[in-house]
Amino acid sequence: MTEPLLRAQGALGAGSDADSDTTPFPILWEPARIPHSPLLRPGTLRVGTLGPAGTTSMVALSRLGYRLAHLGGPVVEPVPYDSFEELLAAVGSRGGPAYALVPGAAECATRFFWSPRLRLDATFSSPTPEYGIASGPAGLREGILRLATLHETRRLVELLDGAEGGRGGYDIAWVPAESTIHAAQLVAEGRADAAVTNEPGRVAHRLEFQVSRPGVPMVWMVFGPAVLARPEGARPSTGSRP
Repeated sequence: MTEPLLRAQGALGAGSDADSDTTPFPILWEPARIPHSPLLRPGTLRVGTLGPAGTTSMVALSRLGYRLAHLGGPVVEPVPYDSFEELLAAVGSRGGPAYALVPGAAECATRFFWSPRLRLDATFSSPTPEYGIASGPAGLREGILRLATLHETRRLVELLDGAEGGRGGYDIAWVPAESTIHAAQLVAEGRADAAVTNEPGRVAHRLEFQVSRPGVPMVWMVFGPAVLARPEGARPSTGSRP
């Protein structure tokens, strides 16, 4: 079931224009979750994902928050984590966010599906920002190249094939990073020569793309509590559930 079936009457307010929504992606809702999902109720909702601000995950969460507000849902309060493993440990626990936003490309995404505390609530597709290999103004020097990157974005080293001289002139020394923003930060701090990062990371740390590629459509998954608390006055469901 997709979002047009769930649009609340008057949710946009008087004089609102649906065309003003700059991220008009559809949201696919897990049908058995619809009646009591906090994603569809006004209020404030804490959602955790990979941070800090500027990561591709935080960009997607901002878009999701805009979309939920457009549908008359809650105001999303982002809760950034240094890794998806930390998010998995925190979501649904005391003091942690009730919901998690995870990209389909995350290496540990399967663990969210199998967590006994969580259940998939919704999915949507939204493009990533531009990605590339960024460095300081001096550019890239042949020889040993300390390249900061997430494990998931290592394959983007292939972008160097399109650089002058190709990839053959570089001996890659991998520098582990926790996020695209962290990868760019490592370059700014002199702990790496270049980073696989996104456009927000490049801008935040004043780097320059030496090679880049457009963003790609990414599937994002919203995980919520395995058992939802029913709002007061809600009738218990009489239907069977698997």
